[in-house]
Amino acid sequence: MRTWKQAVGAHRQAWRLLRGPLSWWFLPAGLVTLFLAGLGWWGIAQLSQKAAEFIGSQVSDDPMSPWLHSLTEWLVWLMLLVLKLKLTKYVVLVVMGPLFAAVSEAAEAHMTGVETPFSMTRWIKDAVRGLRSAALLAAFEWTLAAGLWALGLMVPVLSPLTLPLAWLLGAWAYGASVMDCVWEREGKGARAGWWASVKRADVALSVGVPFALWMSVPVLAWTVGPLMGGMGATTAACVALKGSGSQPATV
Repeated sequence: MRTWKQAVGAHRQAWRLLRGPLSWWFLPAGLVTLFLAGLGWWGIAQLSQKAAEFIGSQVSDDPMSPWLHSLTEWLVWLMLLVLKLKLTKYVVLVVMGPLFAAVSEAAEAHMTGVETPFSMTRWIKDAVRGLRSAALLAAFEWTLAAGLWALGLMVPVLSPLTLPLAWLLGAWAYGASVMDCVWEREGKGARAGWWASVKRADVALSVGVPFALWMSVPVLAWTVGPLMGGMGATTAACVALKGSGSQPATV
């Protein structure tokens, strides 16, 4: 996205498609989201609770001044919130990845008129590649996020800067994950797709920020977040990357 107007235009066209010819995709997406809701309330809550107990015990054993102790507790709370959101993110992206890929393919077919016939061999190959891509994306995001959190803990005065940067990094990862559906159809491998998303960070952020906002609210993250945020981001990414030069979608 070179301009904010282009980014808004991509989202508007995406939702015209989702309200029109792609609207039936909300049915399978809604069913998968219900499954995720049950998984999330149980699994992620358990993991976050264990992490909270461990980190809390480590912090309480360290002698420090009252103000530094309070600041550290606040940072730990935020870290646990980020941990929960990031765990939520990759569960959503892995479970709903095949559905997002199908929605992206349907959007591109509607814009270009070129449909790709289903192939079980290609589907299996794409699923394996998708797992590799998710692992690479997670490693990249978590490494940089850990660096930002470490910097914020070591130099608390920088926390107001490192926290927003960590959130934007997560938003970029959301955008990169749905852009990967397009890179996959272009024949790019996991690393090539990751690098393409790095080079098109403007597009990744423009589609990833709304997705991240949906997924940043604890209740919405396991209810309508994957549905509304994921479907919107997936379609907007396809419009942004493949829509230029093609005829506008008629709905």
